[in-house]
Amino acid sequence: MATVMVVEDADLVRETLTRLLRREGFEILAAHDGLEAMEMLRSTTPDVILLDVNMPDMDGIEMLEALQSSPQYQGVPVVMLTSHGDTHTIRRAMQLGAKEFLVKATFSIGEMLESVKRYASHQPN
Repeated sequence: MATVMVVEDADLVRETLTRLLRREGFEILAAHDGLEAMEMLRSTTPDVILLDVNMPDMDGIEMLEALQSSPQYQGVPVVMLTSHGDTHTIRRAMQLGAKEFLVKATFSIGEMLESVKRYASHQPN
């Protein structure tokens, strides 16, 4: 099954997403922020990244910039998660290659799972 990296600083949200995705059969890599995620990426490449925007140390936009600067990660689909959907942040994330932008207050669990499954299914096994 595909591997999903969940990058989220809110423990409850990260743990909930991790549990839901594991239940669907995904292998999970979980990181508290962009710096921790980038360190993990040195040894593995996930099939999909769920990436929070607002995090300490390295936020989601900074991590997207780092991913785009490395040919190894440019093809990894990224689904952004945020607590607010301001157009500037959405536009910047999409310019940097994010595939989707889910606002935490409005997306459903089914919608998130559908997004992850859609992008994971396009990856070679």
